[in-house]
Amino acid sequence: MRTAFLLLSTAAVALAAMPAQAQTADAASDTTTHAATGADDTYGEILVTAQRRSESVQDVPIAISAFNSEMVESSGSTNITSLNGLAPNVVLQTQGLVANVPMISIRGMSTADPDPNADPKVSTIIDGVYIPFVSSTMLDLFDIERVEVLKGPQGVLFGKNNLAGTLNVITARPTDDFGAEARFTLGSFGLKQFRGKVNSGRFANDMLAAKVAVNFRDYNGYSRNVITGNRLNGSNVKSVRGALDFDPGGAFDSALVVDWLKQKTTGPAPHVLDNGDPNWDLLPDIVKTDIRKSAVLFDPIANTETYGGSLTSNLDVGWGTITSVLGYRHLTYLTRGDFDGLITPAPQLDVTRDFSGNSKSAELRYVSPAGEPVDFVVGLYYQADKWRQFNTVLATPTTTTRAQLRQDTESYAIFALVNAHPADGLTLSLGGRYSHDRKKYDIANQVFLNGNQISSFASSLKASWAEFTPRLTVNYEVTPDVMVYANYSQGYKAGGFNSRGTIPENVGPYNPERVNAFEVGAKTDLFDRLLRFNVAGFVNNYRDLQSSVTKMGAVRAENITTNVAAAKIYGFEVESLLRPMDNFTIGANVAYLHARYTDFCADTNGVFTDGSPEVGQCGPAVPILINGVPDGTFAVPTDSSGLDLANAPKWSGSLSLDYAIPTGFGEIKLHSDARYSARFNTWGRSNLPGYYRDEVVLLNASIAVAGQDDRWKVTLYGSNLTDQDVISGATNAGATPITQFYQPPREFGIDFAIKF
Repeated sequence: MRTAFLLLSTAAVALAAMPAQAQTADAASDTTTHAATGADDTYGEILVTAQRRSESVQDVPIAISAFNSEMVESSGSTNITSLNGLAPNVVLQTQGLVANVPMISIRGMSTADPDPNADPKVSTIIDGVYIPFVSSTMLDLFDIERVEVLKGPQGVLFGKNNLAGTLNVITARPTDDFGAEARFTLGSFGLKQFRGKVNSGRFANDMLAAKVAVNFRDYNGYSRNVITGNRLNGSNVKSVRGALDFDPGGAFDSALVVDWLKQKTTGPAPHVLDNGDPNWDLLPDIVKTDIRKSAVLFDPIANTETYGGSLTSNLDVGWGTITSVLGYRHLTYLTRGDFDGLITPAPQLDVTRDFSGNSKSAELRYVSPAGEPVDFVVGLYYQADKWRQFNTVLATPTTTTRAQLRQDTESYAIFALVNAHPADGLTLSLGGRYSHDRKKYDIANQVFLNGNQISSFASSLKASWAEFTPRLTVNYEVTPDVMVYANYSQGYKAGGFNSRGTIPENVGPYNPERVNAFEVGAKTDLFDRLLRFNVAGFVNNYRDLQSSVTKMGAVRAENITTNVAAAKIYGFEVESLLRPMDNFTIGANVAYLHARYTDFCADTNGVFTDGSPEVGQCGPAVPILINGVPDGTFAVPTDSSGLDLANAPKWSGSLSLDYAIPTGFGEIKLHSDARYSARFNTWGRSNLPGYYRDEVVLLNASIAVAGQDDRWKVTLYGSNLTDQDVISGATNAGATPITQFYQPPREFGIDFAIKF
C-alpha cells in the first residue's frame, strides 16, 4: 500500500498547487489556523471538530468532554494524566510498570500494555494525525489549544483502534498579531519548568504567520531507591513545537506543525506486597512499610525521543472543502525495569527494551457546506508504521532470553458520514468505514543457560483483517438550547502478535475485537444559559476481547495476549456547568459504570497441572506444548467471568469551582476541584485486594493574581491537598509478588507568567 500513500500525498501536493478561489464560511479542518477555539464571553463555549467540522460541543450528538487551554491551565495540568477525574467515566493515569506509558480507560475499557504490538483500545489523535505507539502518548500539555475526549467507538471519522473512544488533541496555532509569553514554575520535589512561545504575527503580505514554543521541565521525583540512594519518579523534559500558517486570503490555506521531544524518566518506584515468598523477607524493612521507598538494584529508566509533524491543507471548491492531512512520527526509547520487585535472587526479571519506529499517514477528505438539506463528509485514509525492538530479559541468575522483533503495518480505509435534515431540528445521520489492516511480523528468540544457548526459534508471520463499521444517529433540537439524540455504532480493533512469546505457540496471531455500542443522551443550556446540563446513557457489548493470560514459555510462565472474553458495560454520565453570577462557575460531573464479563473461559492463574478437574472448569484441559512437544502438563480453563474489569470504577465524579474577582489592576482568580472515584481494580486479571485502588477524593486548588488581559500572572497551586496515598496501577509477573505503583503525594508550586 505504499502506492496508496504516494497517491494521497500527490493529491495533497496537487491540492496545494491549485489556484485560489472564493472562500466560504464553512471551515472543514480541525487543524487549520482559523478553526475556532474558544470562548464565547457569555458562557465559555468550546468549539470542537468531532465530526470533522467546527461546531459547538453542544451540537454534536456524541458524549464529549472538552477542555480548552484555560481549563487545562487552571487544573494545574502538566501531562495528560493531570486531567484524570475531570471527565466522567474516563481514567487517565500511568501504566505503572514501565515509566512514561499512559493508561487510558474510557467507559471501563482500557489497555495498559507498553509493548508496540499491543494496539490501544483508545486512539490518540494529535493535530489530525493518529499516534500508533503508546509510549509517545504521554502528552506534555504545553501549548495546547484544546483536548477533546470522545466517548464510544469513533471509527467512522477517526479510524483505527478507538474501540472505547478517542483523545483528540489540537495544539495552539499562530496568532495574527506579534506576541510572546514566558512562564516559570517552581514546585515540590525540585520541580523547575520554563515554558515560552513567540508568535511572529502576520508577515509576507499577511500570507504567513509563525510560532515557536519551548518547554523545559526538570523534576527530581517523589520516591527514593534505598539501594542506590537516588530519587525515582522524576523526569527531565525538553520539547520544541513550531507552526507555520499559510493563508493568502483566498480559497486555500495550509498549516504545518512540527515538534520534537526528549524525555528522561527515572522509575517507577515499586512497592512490593508480601505473597509468602521468602525472598520478600530479604527486602529492607523500610520499603515494606513506606510506599515512597523502593529497593531496586538499579534505577529503572525510560528514555524517550520523538519528533514528527502534520501538514494540513484546505481548499474551498465552491461547494464544500477538500482537506488533506499528512503526518509523520518517529519514536525511539530505551527502558530498563525490574519486573519482580525483589532483590534476591539477582538478576530476576531485569527487562530491557530498545525500540525504534516511525509512522506515516495521509488522509484526504471532502466536507460539504453546513446548512443544506443534506451535508456529508467522505474520505480516504492510509497509515503505515515500521518498528523494531530488541528485548533482553535476565530471567534468573543463570537464564537470559533475547528477542529481536520487527513489524510492518499498513492500514487503509474509506469512510463517509451523511447528515440529512428532513424537518426543522431533526437530523438523521448514517455513516460507515471500511478498514483493512495488514501486519508482517518477524520474531527471533533465544534462551541462554549459563551463557549457552538451549532454545531458539525464528518466525516470519503475516496476517490481515478487514471490517466495515457503521454508525447511525438521530438527533432532534427540541428548542435551540435543548438537543436529544440516539446513536448506534460499531467499533473494531485489528488483531496482532505477541512480543513476549519465547516459544512459537505463544506468538499468535490473535484475532480482532469488536463492540456494538448504543448511546442516548441530551445536551441542554437552560435558564437563559445559566445552567448547562448534559446527560448520556450507554450500553456497550464487546466480543472477542483481547486480554493477557498466563501461558508456559521456554523458561517460565509468560503474559500472552489472546482472545478470551465477552463483556457488557453500561452506565450513565452527567456533566453540568452552572454560572450563578458573573465570574463564578460551578462544574459538577457524576458517572455510573456497570462493567462485567459475560463470557471468560481461560486459564488465568498460570498454574499448570496434570490436567485433573478443577473447580469452575469450563473447558477441556489443554496440553502444554514447548516448541511443539508436550511437556506433560496442562492448562485448565476455568470460569473467570467473576473478574473485575480493569480501571472501571462503579461511581466517579468531580466538582470544580472557579471565581474571578475584578480588581483595579486586573483580577484574582480562584480555582478548586474535588475528584472522586470509588474503589476499582487496576489489573483486571485477579481480584486480590492488592490490585485495587481504594475509594478516594482528591482535592486541588490554585489562586492567581493577574494583570489586565493576563499580561502578567502569578499562580500559587496545590495538588492532592489532603496527601492521599493513591496507586496508579498494580501488576505481577507470573508467581512474583504484587507490585504497586503510587501517584504523587501532596505538592505545591508557584507559576510566574508574562505576556509581551
